[in-house]
Amino acid sequence: MTAVNPTRLRYQVNGLMAYFSSPVEFHQKLQGIFGLYANYALRRSTPAPARPLIPMYHLPHPVLRQLNADLKSRIAADPAAALAIADELWTDATYEVKHTAIFILGILPLDNPNTILDRVQTWLTPDLDQVLKLDLLSIGTRSLQDSFPEEWESLIHSLLSQSEPEMIALGIEALTEGLKQPNFQNLPVVFRLAGPFLREPHSAFTRDLKGLIDALAHYSPKETGYFLKQTLSVSTSPETTRLIKECLSSFPEEVQADLKAAIKK
Repeated sequence: MTAVNPTRLRYQVNGLMAYFSSPVEFHQKLQGIFGLYANYALRRSTPAPARPLIPMYHLPHPVLRQLNADLKSRIAADPAAALAIADELWTDATYEVKHTAIFILGILPLDNPNTILDRVQTWLTPDLDQVLKLDLLSIGTRSLQDSFPEEWESLIHSLLSQSEPEMIALGIEALTEGLKQPNFQNLPVVFRLAGPFLREPHSAFTRDLKGLIDALAHYSPKETGYFLKQTLSVSTSPETTRLIKECLSSFPEEVQADLKAAIKK
């Protein structure tokens, strides 16, 4: 692995941007930069549970940070070329290159939601790495969420309407990540989409529901507390009570007290 020299790295990434209008050459040059900074020792290590299971370069953070910084201005100036690059990079077999394609989608200026929706539908295949699935549904849909919130909501709803628990879990995780976005302002959407799963939690996505409740408690503890009290009043599942009990510590003391009183009822 080559040590990261900031001046040299900026020069290399700037040189890469000269190929912005040529997707195939951009792809090849990007592979060259990533290969130069790859940590091959880590590549041979046993993957952690949350780590992608496809080949990785294990790049130092400054490399991706510099690449993403340079990409932002280029994407804003020429969205069509950026989209062509994303399509080309998605054909790669490695995590970091595919993730770069997802990053491009996530900040692409949009005048048509299908620009993102078509790619999500095409790229979200059953055999896609699990980490990349979540990356695609969270990072890759940020522009969609900002520019076309109703279409983003429909996308999440379509995932939550699947019969496979794995897809529902992905939908819950994507909803959680959407809630964390700086411009998020539509809490009722989250309550509406998550409500059925909180009223009847399934063991296959209990962990994901906990993550969602924690994010909701951070975003708006009082509104979330009220929503959970309503959920408790209509749910007949003991799993709902157990789930909310396990999330109590995420809330301020006064909200905890209200929820504990609702649980006792």
